[in-house]
Amino acid sequence: MCDIIRVVGLVLTFGVFPVTVEASGTTAGTIIRNTAILSYSLGGAPAQTITSRAANVTVAQLINLTLISQDAAAVVVTSPNTNGALTFLLTNTGNGTESFSLTRNNAVAGDNFDPISGSAGAIFLESGLQPGFQASGPNADVPYISGGTNPTLAADSSRIVYVVSNTPGSLANGSTGVVTLTAASMLPGAAGAPPGTTLVGMGPGGIDAVVGGSRGQASRNGTYLVSGVGVAVVKSVADVTDPQGGSDVTSGALVTYRIVVSTIGAGTAQGLSVIDPIPPNTTYVTNSILVDGVSRSDAADGDNAESSAGAVRVQFGDAIAPVSHIVQFRVTIN
Repeated sequence: MCDIIRVVGLVLTFGVFPVTVEASGTTAGTIIRNTAILSYSLGGAPAQTITSRAANVTVAQLINLTLISQDAAAVVVTSPNTNGALTFLLTNTGNGTESFSLTRNNAVAGDNFDPISGSAGAIFLESGLQPGFQASGPNADVPYISGGTNPTLAADSSRIVYVVSNTPGSLANGSTGVVTLTAASMLPGAAGAPPGTTLVGMGPGGIDAVVGGSRGQASRNGTYLVSGVGVAVVKSVADVTDPQGGSDVTSGALVTYRIVVSTIGAGTAQGLSVIDPIPPNTTYVTNSILVDGVSRSDAADGDNAESSAGAVRVQFGDAIAPVSHIVQFRVTIN
């Protein structure tokens, strides 16, 4: 009887099956290690074990994305109009960090006019400082520059993208203009490739990259609708006075809020009104409402303003464009 122990090699076979990926899954570059243990006994001796060599696989980078319009309906603009914003949400649904290019197409078939890239810029990225599109000021959003400000997103992260357009003049009410936004992976060979395409060694650290179901790119339309009247509201802090006579926001400071309501174009905005809830941690200053510089009472009486149910309310009724109104009121920081 031979007492030589034979080492048994274990061969692990890995099959590749089509999978529908809805989110990032296991992070690209993760090494999945697997070993097998063989137990045996010879001639009644105590059991022994042999551990196989590790059969390792490295998770490839999946290139996948989604692009979704965030506008519940067509964005209403006047004719002419400047810097009207369409809003989209770009999400990296792959499993590794990826950079994306952005392009817009203004000449979409089937609409009534071609929007013009905005005078403030054609595409912007949300800065995260203030919700909604901000073309300028301290909370301004980030102008998109190809090769300079391309959005880079970790797996499962998102970024708001604004497509900003000017609307030509002399367009009839009801005219529509469509813009197509396209986001594409910047990994060479990924954008437009068939799902399952393997880009050998193109992933992070030299791992393989695999193109997902989105083909490495996504396109969505946004629509502008020409209406005779455009309305806007802008809220700001007009003044802060602290108890020491400075302008620090401290307990006891007096804050003056300003609301500018405006209409543009030609026509009538019906039932125009403003409701501004008093912010938490503040106390409304009695009878501090001003409308267009004229004091208003807090009561629901003959003037067009009141303070009730924890909010300042102003009624303007039917407003013939163009017109602008300014509402101010004060609160004290608790």
